[in-house]
Amino acid sequence: MSFLKNLSEKVVNTAKVVGDKSQDMVEISKLKLHISQLEGDIKKLKFNMGELVYNAFAADTEFPAEEVARVGEEIKAKYAEIEETKVKIQEVQA
Repeated sequence: MSFLKNLSEKVVNTAKVVGDKSQDMVEISKLKLHISQLEGDIKKLKFNMGELVYNAFAADTEFPAEEVARVGEEIKAKYAEIEETKVKIQEVQA
């Protein structure tokens, strides 16, 4: 009986470890998806910044410094969020 009890405990422990690892993988996947979405946002913001600059150039108007700075701050915030998310991934992996 001791053998069966020991085997049963090992099976339960293994199942628990597998379940925990599966949850970690799901969490990491969610975090990586979030990073991809942030990178897409950054790409759009950079495009918008370029449009602002080019449109001012094409129309021979004053450089839209405030708008460009605002978009730049948004981009900076997105990069900071990516770094925070990478730290969360490392914490889950640890």
